[in-house]
Amino acid sequence: MKQQLLLLLVIMSALASPHTLSANKVLYVTHEPGRWHEYTPQLASFKEIATQAKWELTVATGSLEETLAFLGKKDFAAGQDAIVYNFCLADSTDLVAMTNLMRQTEEQGVPALLTHCSMHSWWSTYKKGKLIPGNPLGKARANKKVLKAWQDSNPNTPLPAWGDFTGVASTGHGRQKPIEVIASGDHPATTGLPSRYTTAKTELYNNHYLTEDITPLAVGRQGKDEAIVMWLAPRGKGQIVGLTLGHGADEWNDPVFRSLLINGVNYLLKSP
Repeated sequence: MKQQLLLLLVIMSALASPHTLSANKVLYVTHEPGRWHEYTPQLASFKEIATQAKWELTVATGSLEETLAFLGKKDFAAGQDAIVYNFCLADSTDLVAMTNLMRQTEEQGVPALLTHCSMHSWWSTYKKGKLIPGNPLGKARANKKVLKAWQDSNPNTPLPAWGDFTGVASTGHGRQKPIEVIASGDHPATTGLPSRYTTAKTELYNNHYLTEDITPLAVGRQGKDEAIVMWLAPRGKGQIVGLTLGHGADEWNDPVFRSLLINGVNYLLKSP
């Protein structure tokens, strides 16, 4: 008998105090336990972050397969004010889940913050392979089999590239070493970033290509390498914040990293 997929939904009620009755509703999407990342302790950290920020938090978690099934549900972000994605779906070819995720922001207008390996997801749509016919940016290269399957099913629609959605396409990173992070200018999302800040050992994600509409919020320097590590991008009716920091538990317990998450989400919540 085929095992039925079950996604765990954990809801932290806003009934704890009168102040939280009008709290902003934030959906956090992850999967556990994670092969390359410590998603279970990161979830515990995010619950603390949500309490500090006074958000009403809903957590969607489970196995990789369960998370993809959740992302494929038509209106999974209905009733939410913002979404935080923290997953690693690099090898996924589930384009139903990918395009439905995009739709929550682009068509439904729910803003989203994507952190760390969320950028390294659906590599088959942009990392290497064949240039996508009709792609407006002309930089994403898709896996030939994935591209053909999409074209067979969607002959009049170019394959969406995940890197085009995230705004900063990333295809790799260097060794785990501290990163010096510098704000690109004055912005509410980086208010908590000191003028000189160095992370714990972590990964500097490369900037494979950029979409023209991004606004860089912070850059990271690791030795001779430099890359945008936080940015803002409009997406249809909504917008996203990308944040490539956040590899390990040490970062998730760092007050500066937590302030970037809180200020990034709060900026999205307050923006039209």
